[in-house]
Amino acid sequence: MKRIQSVVVVVAAVIAADAGCGGGDSALEPGPDASAPDAAQPGPPDASAGRCASGKAGAPCVLALYDVAVASCTATDLAALTEELDARRTLGPLWAAGRALIRTDGPRRIAGSFNAWDPTALAASSVCGSPLTVAVGAVPSGAWAYKLVDGDTWSLDPHDPAFVYDDFDGNADGANSSLVTPDAASGQLVHLDPACSTALGNCRDVIAYLPPGYDAPNAAARTYPVLFMHDGQNVFDDHDCCFGHTGWEVNVAMDAEIAAGRVAPAIVIAAYNTTDRNNEYGLDGAKLAAFVEFQVTQLQPAALTQVRWDQQRVAVAGSSLGGLVAMHLGLEHPETYRAVASLSGAFWPGMDDGTALRDRIPVLGKQDLAIYLDHGGAIADNSDGAADSVEVRDLLVGQGWNLGRSPSCVLSGSTVCYHHEPGATHDELAWKARTWRFLRFLLPAT
Repeated sequence: MKRIQSVVVVVAAVIAADAGCGGGDSALEPGPDASAPDAAQPGPPDASAGRCASGKAGAPCVLALYDVAVASCTATDLAALTEELDARRTLGPLWAAGRALIRTDGPRRIAGSFNAWDPTALAASSVCGSPLTVAVGAVPSGAWAYKLVDGDTWSLDPHDPAFVYDDFDGNADGANSSLVTPDAASGQLVHLDPACSTALGNCRDVIAYLPPGYDAPNAAARTYPVLFMHDGQNVFDDHDCCFGHTGWEVNVAMDAEIAAGRVAPAIVIAAYNTTDRNNEYGLDGAKLAAFVEFQVTQLQPAALTQVRWDQQRVAVAGSSLGGLVAMHLGLEHPETYRAVASLSGAFWPGMDDGTALRDRIPVLGKQDLAIYLDHGGAIADNSDGAADSVEVRDLLVGQGWNLGRSPSCVLSGSTVCYHHEPGATHDELAWKARTWRFLRFLLPAT
């Protein structure tokens, strides 16, 4: 693949067709209200002044500025391009109209699924002898994996938060950097800032699924509902996780359900668990309380500043002890959560001392909270927490929730949506198979 440095003669026309005005901040920052997501884009910027729409929405404009800069090599045009790229330094590749721009920290080659992993096909080099190093090349619409190549070393792009899991034995990273074009029918996984807690004495990684079209210029003002999930290592399509069961593949399910019109485009944010998972998720009452406080007051607010959230109450979901802590969060903080999902919830902690969740339900009473409960196993022997889940379900109904059966439940703050998958085991493979059920209930397409 040849590096494209063609001169665009009618730059203003390209920009007018594809770009808008605005500042140059992160594409993950919250945008304006989504009440008019399809509103007309602002007028074209002055290419020489370097005023492009913020984030990845300004990609067409930035690529046009690149064409101007390589054609003129003037200090003014190089400064305008550098300013726009500096504002997007942590966003990864920019793509528009079949071309991608990848900025690197020095001369590098880019090998990816879009060029058959050929490390000689696309190279980053200095722009007009300046310190700015970029590669610009043809990349078709779609979802692509790539790595940077420096000599014999293949590495992730340190400035790209987007990634895809890779179970190839020769990939020590277990992942590749990712370029998803805004017109592709797939979402993308991105790293958010790690979340740290002084009270818990630890930090955890946080990953977000962004729905298809999130970076499209005509969707730059659109905001989305958010679902938080526990056990972030297990939530997405990592085939090497989860005791050989693979992850839940929530991102794969979201893509399919959104495309079918059954689930609304939404953001899913999954925070990793830590080595103290069991205590934080419910085995230790004090640790559970500290984790709930951390989730509500620190982890979630910080994560929400990094995505375009619709400012509405969020949903939360988990399995086993993750399902238990999700229920604690929803019932104890209905001002924060509009819905909760608990798959195979571990509702037994605290039974001996009267502090179990089932003991708290009558105290907390009816809340404006949609609830999804499911389990596998058999009620007769309480396998997969079946009997415990039925008891919790009936306690909720006794407090005023209306019982519904998946998949016919309708999202409501007075509905407990229930499903029993007879014989299903207590593992990620079983929860993966039921993922579509809680997604359709918590995030119904309108």
